[in-house]
Amino acid sequence: MTGELRYLYAVARANAADAVSRAHLRGIEGGPVEAIVEGGLLGVTNVVPASEYEEQPLNERLQDLDWLAPRAAAHQEVNAKLLDLAGAVIPLAFGAIYRGTDGVRDLLRVRAEDFADRLRAVDGRAEWIVSIEREPSTAVAGDIVRGLDADIAAAPPGRAFLLGKRREEALRDERRIRDAAVAEEARATIEAIAERVYREPLIDDPTAVAVARFSALAKRDREIELGDVVQRLGASGATAGYRVRLSGPWPAYRFGGLPSERVASA
Repeated sequence: MTGELRYLYAVARANAADAVSRAHLRGIEGGPVEAIVEGGLLGVTNVVPASEYEEQPLNERLQDLDWLAPRAAAHQEVNAKLLDLAGAVIPLAFGAIYRGTDGVRDLLRVRAEDFADRLRAVDGRAEWIVSIEREPSTAVAGDIVRGLDADIAAAPPGRAFLLGKRREEALRDERRIRDAAVAEEARATIEAIAERVYREPLIDDPTAVAVARFSALAKRDREIELGDVVQRLGASGATAGYRVRLSGPWPAYRFGGLPSERVASA
C-alpha cells in the first residue's frame, strides 16, 4: 500500500493543541510534530517515509539496534516534552504507524471513551524509574564468607581450592539474600510516596550488576518528596555497596501507555 504514513507518539486532550503547535517540536526523522484533533482528543504525530515505516521494512529495521536507538530516543524525547505541554499524556510504544490523518482520527474516535478514562487516571501524575545496581568492587562479605576466607588462608593448596568453590557458592547465596533485602527496602520506600509501583522483570543472572528496577506512578506535586526519599535510600547503610538511581518524570508508559500498532489502516 502507498500513501502518507503518520507516526503516533501519544494521545492527549484537545485543549493542548495550541501548546503543542507553539512548541515547534521535531520528531522521528526530523519531521515537524503536529497535533491532529478529533473531538476532545488529539494525537501527536509526524509524517514518516513509507520506504522505512511500511510494515515490512519497519519490522526488519526494528532488529537493527543502530537504526532503532536514535529513533527510540527521539520518540522518548518528544513524549517527555509532551508531558510538560499537555499535563496528561497517553504514550504509545515505539512504532505506532497510521495511514494519514484519517487513520489517526479513526483511532481517536473509536477509542474516545477508553482514552478519556486513561487520561483521567494519569492526570497530574507521571512515571519515575528507580533502578538499583550492585557495586562489584564494594561487595560486602557476610559472616559465612568471612569465615571461609579465614579457613582458606590457613588451608593447604588442595583444601584451599575446595574451600574456594564453597566460598563462591556462599557468596552467591549471600548476594541473593542481600539483593532481595535491598530491593524490598526500595519497594517499601517508593510505595510510601507513589500511588502504584511495578517491579520490572530482569534476567536472572548472578553476574549482572542490575538488582531491581521499579516503575512508579506518582503525583507531580510529590516529585521532590520522591527524589528526597530515593536519595536518602541510596545514602543509607542498608544499601551500602549498591547504586540507587531515579529518573523521570516520564509519561506513564507502564501505567497508562499503549502498545505500538504496526501500520494501522484508516
